[in-house]
Amino acid sequence: MNIQIQELSAKRLPESAELLTDVFLNLEPMTAALQLSRDFYSSYVRAVCDHCFEDGLAVAAIDADVDRLVGVAIGLDDGKYRQTLHVIPPEYRAAMEQMNDFFEELDKPLSRIPGKWTYVFYLAVAPSYWRAGISMSMLQRMESLLRGKRYEYLVSEATNPKSEGAFRKQGYVEINRLAYAAAPSFAGLPGDCTLFLKKLV
Repeated sequence: MNIQIQELSAKRLPESAELLTDVFLNLEPMTAALQLSRDFYSSYVRAVCDHCFEDGLAVAAIDADVDRLVGVAIGLDDGKYRQTLHVIPPEYRAAMEQMNDFFEELDKPLSRIPGKWTYVFYLAVAPSYWRAGISMSMLQRMESLLRGKRYEYLVSEATNPKSEGAFRKQGYVEINRLAYAAAPSFAGLPGDCTLFLKKLV
C-alpha cells in the first residue's frame, strides 16, 4: 500500500463524491437517520465537492499502487456551504433544515472566535483502508494548506467516535458538545456530536 496525500484534483472529483456518499449514507448516524435517497445525496455531495475544488480547500489520499482515491478531506467556508443549498429539492429541504438547526446550536461558540477559520466539512476514508493513519495524514496536509492561505483556525463537527478520536490525536480542542437527543429528528440516536477547534498559527 503506497498512500500519497495530495491536493484534490479535478479528475478525482467524481471519485470523491462517490466515496463520501458511500461513507456518509452508511456510516454517519445523522445522515442515515434522515433517510436521504442515494441519488439526492450523491448530487448534493458533488455540488459541495465542486465548490471546495474552486477554493482549493480539499485534499485526497491516493493508493498509488492501484491509482485509487481512498480518502478525502474537504474544507468549506460557511458562506460557500450556504451556496450548496440550492441543489436540495423541496422534498428534502425540511430534513436538511433539521440538520442545519442542530449544527447551528452546536456551533454557537464559534461566534466568539476571532480571525479567519473554516470547517473540515467532510473527512472520510474507505473502510478497507481504516486504521492506517490516513485521516490524520489528510488533516495534517489540510492544516498546512490552510496555513498557506492564512487561515488561523480549523473547525470540525465530529459526528462519531472514530472521527472524534482522530481530531483529539491531532491536537484539536473540544469547545462544545450536543447530544443528538436534543433534536427531535435525531432523538433516537445515541451519543453526542462534538465541536472541535485547532489554532493553526
